[in-house]
Amino acid sequence: MLRTFDRYLIKNFLVPFLYSLFGLIAVWLVYDLGTRANAFQDAHLSFRAIAQFYLTQIPFILVNWMPLGVLLGLLYVLTRMSRRNEIVSMLGAGVSVPRVLSPLIILGLLLTGICTALNYELGPQGSNSSYLLDELTKGKSRQSLLEADIFVNRKDHRLWFIQSMNSKTEQISNVQVIQQDDQGDIQSKLYAERVSFDSMRKVWIFYNGKLTNTDPAGAVVNEAYFDKKEVDGWSETPWRLANASLQGKYMTVPQLQTYLMENADFPEVSLAQYKTNLWNRFSLPWNVLVVVLVASPLCIAFSRRGALAGVAGGILLFVGLFTSSNVCTALGSGARISPIVASWIPAASFLIVGIVLLYMRSTHRPIPFMG
Repeated sequence: MLRTFDRYLIKNFLVPFLYSLFGLIAVWLVYDLGTRANAFQDAHLSFRAIAQFYLTQIPFILVNWMPLGVLLGLLYVLTRMSRRNEIVSMLGAGVSVPRVLSPLIILGLLLTGICTALNYELGPQGSNSSYLLDELTKGKSRQSLLEADIFVNRKDHRLWFIQSMNSKTEQISNVQVIQQDDQGDIQSKLYAERVSFDSMRKVWIFYNGKLTNTDPAGAVVNEAYFDKKEVDGWSETPWRLANASLQGKYMTVPQLQTYLMENADFPEVSLAQYKTNLWNRFSLPWNVLVVVLVASPLCIAFSRRGALAGVAGGILLFVGLFTSSNVCTALGSGARISPIVASWIPAASFLIVGIVLLYMRSTHRPIPFMG
């Protein structure tokens, strides 16, 4: 059951938190509208299309800016309550520091769950505004229409050279498929003007093409022209061909899981960025709870000097969390360190720092740099 001071603390936190969050979104919206206004005008987009463009990006903005909104809300409400001696009154009534902060910690867990749900699919879908803008202004994007694409199937020793592919309709135009043996010698070349995939039978259908077989020396053994040719038993799918060139940071959790499953034969270096981004989808939302645990003990102060030091310390630790997350993500994507370590070590490290700060504040031990 929530006590009176729990409801009071939650109410006092939610107001500055929501103001901060909506203010950050408003600043981003105004800036982005200023930079894209000419593109919208040239494409003669309606208000509904522009609104849809920005609504698609809102989940991504919320996931990435939620920790900053929580930090600003905590800095405001706890510093103000400390200066008014409201925190001192609660502690003097026999309430411990963890009990005072428990409503904020519960809210941090709730916001972490919301960010996790948004970061599963909706957040990544709105992370690349260039693709979304191409969809609106040109009717196509790099994600849906691939041109001059190459796919390498290392396990089955096949090379695909694709002139054009629509990932939505799964129609492929002007394709060359080269089959090699274990030594890399070319065994056959398959050309086709148009290709489709029968997902029910797992069969590739090639239209208006030619099949050329060669010997190990590269000499042509025979050629056969065809109007229609079906090939089964291949591990490739249109989804696999279309998403081979996508960057992991723009893919949703189901897409990343499917990509890693279907391309398990790729070198570890090639899969590092996708594994790192998959783990990031679950680790990034925990920054909200980390901010609550780190900033809350610092913002509880019993003097004006301590309050200012707590605000400065909270901001510095937030910058450290943000910087370390970006650095570790880059190292994990480059296969310098393990993807799971790169994704979780920043949040885990600062989570431990927050627990230590909370322990020091609850046992009335002095916090460094706060006097």
